[in-house]
Amino acid sequence: MSNYNYEVLEYYPIRCEDDLAGESNRALLKWWLSFTPGIPQKADFDIIDHITLAPDIFLVERKSNTAFEFKLHGETANSIFDDSTGKIIRTDGPQDTEQEQEEVRLANYYKQLSEDPVCMKNIGNLHLIDKQYKKFESIDCPLVDQAGNVTHIIGTITALE
Repeated sequence: MSNYNYEVLEYYPIRCEDDLAGESNRALLKWWLSFTPGIPQKADFDIIDHITLAPDIFLVERKSNTAFEFKLHGETANSIFDDSTGKIIRTDGPQDTEQEQEEVRLANYYKQLSEDPVCMKNIGNLHLIDKQYKKFESIDCPLVDQAGNVTHIIGTITALE
């Protein structure tokens, strides 16, 4: 088994909070959709206004068109993603191990999300020892700068019973 603790089974654009099981996911999507038809900027999100999301939240910064840095993981997100804050993944990164292959896949997914900024729902399996859940649901929501370029991706992840 590889070092990463999850596998994504499917992902697709989402525009309705009723289609989400996780409370944190629904709350983040509701906030993100409140900017429709626009897309929120990173400065629009204040964790103080969303303190209940803190354990499930994660933040990725777009460093270039091909590189992305894990900036923040709440406690729940950290237990799933491991402590990878500060790590940079690249679309052209090495692919010698399963973990490296997953990082390249994820970087390409983030690149796609940066080019077509929509909120995405992910469903997958967790590989955690001694946990009562085996599935997860997460969302990835792009954040833009004043020129409309994606600078960050904010998301939440919820383990499903």
